[in-house]
Amino acid sequence: MKKFLLNKLINPEENISFHRLLTFFFTHRSRLYMALVGIVGIAISAPLFNKLIQVLADHGFNGTHPDLTWQAPLALILIFLVNGVCLYVVSYNVAWVSAQVLSDLRTQMFDRLLLLPTRYNQQHPSAHVLNKFTTDANTAVTLTSDVFITLVRDTLVVIALVGMLLYFNWQLTLIITVIFPLLAILSRQYKKKMRAINQESHKINLDLSHSVQETYDAHKVVKLFSGQTLERLRFGNITAKLLHYAKRSARASAANSPITQFIAAFALAIVMFVAMYQSQYGTTTVGNFIAFMLLMVQLIPPIKNLSNVGAPMQRMLVAADQVFGFIDEEAETDNGVTELTDVRGHIRLEKINLTYAGQSAAALTDFDLDIKAGEKIALVGRSGSGKTSLINLIPRFLEPSSGAIYLDRHALTDIALSSLRHQIALVSQDVTLFNESLYNNIAYGAGAVTDVEVENALKAANLWEFVQSQPEHWNINIGNNGNKLSGGQRQRVAIARAILKNAPILILDEATSALDNESERLVQQALERLMRNRTTIMIAHRLSTVEKADRIIVMDHGRIVESGTHQGLLAQRGVYAQLHTHPDELLA
Repeated sequence: MKKFLLNKLINPEENISFHRLLTFFFTHRSRLYMALVGIVGIAISAPLFNKLIQVLADHGFNGTHPDLTWQAPLALILIFLVNGVCLYVVSYNVAWVSAQVLSDLRTQMFDRLLLLPTRYNQQHPSAHVLNKFTTDANTAVTLTSDVFITLVRDTLVVIALVGMLLYFNWQLTLIITVIFPLLAILSRQYKKKMRAINQESHKINLDLSHSVQETYDAHKVVKLFSGQTLERLRFGNITAKLLHYAKRSARASAANSPITQFIAAFALAIVMFVAMYQSQYGTTTVGNFIAFMLLMVQLIPPIKNLSNVGAPMQRMLVAADQVFGFIDEEAETDNGVTELTDVRGHIRLEKINLTYAGQSAAALTDFDLDIKAGEKIALVGRSGSGKTSLINLIPRFLEPSSGAIYLDRHALTDIALSSLRHQIALVSQDVTLFNESLYNNIAYGAGAVTDVEVENALKAANLWEFVQSQPEHWNINIGNNGNKLSGGQRQRVAIARAILKNAPILILDEATSALDNESERLVQQALERLMRNRTTIMIAHRLSTVEKADRIIVMDHGRIVESGTHQGLLAQRGVYAQLHTHPDELLA
């Protein structure tokens, strides 16, 4: 069955995605075979009704077969009972398989999501990815099951009906076979047109999802900067394009049905003419003619369904391409095999060059830096000087264009990613929290931890007093990305999480940015506890937060221009001293 669906009904160039979808479906082949049995039952029961009508028309009303008085109603009940049972078997088993396949697909997609490199996140809006998980996956599976039922059921029904037509009158049956080549040609042209329309519509739907998400997330900016008109115009342009392609799709679909019906009606008219001609010579009976005409009428819907299957099939193929394109995305490079133990935290960067794709200017150029184990390093420089690029290289969120980075004499590329990242804790200005309890956010990824360990982390992060003031204690749900907490509390939750991880290397990325004085004081106290006995690399816009660093690295255009202690750099009266005097230049 799978081979038939692939080779007979889909163009070879379209086979790949459909083949992969069918592979998911045929993992549950026992259920599909049960559905197939039901489809065969439906196909067989369809022409039996017409045979019953033929018998009734020829023998039921002339008194020659009195047993038909009770046999015919009983046969009618049995025919529809079999049809109903078979319909249930088909519907239930196909729905069961579809639900399982959708779950399997989304599981594979989520597994790939967890392995995507950072550059994918930077290049693809989250709304596009969400659309693949929801709309594309659901569309691909739902339409595959619909197409499967249509192709198999209606093909078998057509075969059964044509067989019965041949039984009643083979000469008339040969006449109607002329419609099949015409419908095949019509279907092929229709499929090509619908695939192009659906591909464009899919792209615009992604833009629609992105526009809605972006406007929703940026609602404060939109309102404060009176951006409603601009956003309404942008959304209107997208919906106008979507409407254009929807109308084109509707026009193509609407034209396909009447053309199909006209071809079928034309063949039906010829059959009526020939049948009436035959009746004049006694070669056909009234019952045969009525049954034949009913069969012809019954033949139109499955033929119409088969000719119209191109539209859902093309939407299914477009959605499947998106789903499998995502699953096939290249994962992070992880060729390292070294598992780290007893990490001291000595980091060395040698001749590091980094250039982002599509940019001519380098983010880092011939960058050399040696960070001793336990040393507290502060990175300072104007916006765009390469600070964030540098710290993203340590956990290998980014890969350098050239050069090498070492951790305790091990090249980072030789270390297994999971082992490397286990040694690093991150506290950023863009705190990421989960819509979970406070406890689960702090214990996130830590494995088996005790309540005492969580309590100590909360105390060290200056959050214990807040926890005790809550009726639900640390079981309080902190909301979407911690929106039930203040900015300072969110920052301290991230610090508590890093304290609990107890990693030998700590990265602080603007960890006290945009906090009021009281929140900054509490966060700074928590950070000082966190930094003890750890190699720490910090970025800060507020130079007051880096004054106690063991060494301050001043960067400009991807290079180190100054290095030293706070007092020593001030005495040099160089770039750092200028930034200290004019801190607003850090954001320039």
